[in-house]
Amino acid sequence: MTPVLDIGGDIGALVVRLDDIPQSGELEACPRARPDLRFHTGVHWRELGAESVAVAVYPEVVEGDYEILDAELRAVGRVRVEGGRVAQLRLTPRVSAE
Repeated sequence: MTPVLDIGGDIGALVVRLDDIPQSGELEACPRARPDLRFHTGVHWRELGAESVAVAVYPEVVEGDYEILDAELRAVGRVRVEGGRVAQLRLTPRVSAE
């Protein structure tokens, strides 16, 4: 299944690559330093060339600075999303699955 992105104007998208799928099957994100406004998406195995990778796709994200959160809601990555573009982030080491 290929994700559909609805981007343009001040709306971008975010693709996060992980080492594995978190135990919850989801990955949380929030505007920088605003965990009270967090949102999530599912993490799925996707084929990229000859390898299978765990990927979270946030298809509609308002332009701004975001943090990716682990299972304990601690920031484990930061990324800037720009309208009309797809931001990418590679998380290593793996996000806590507890």
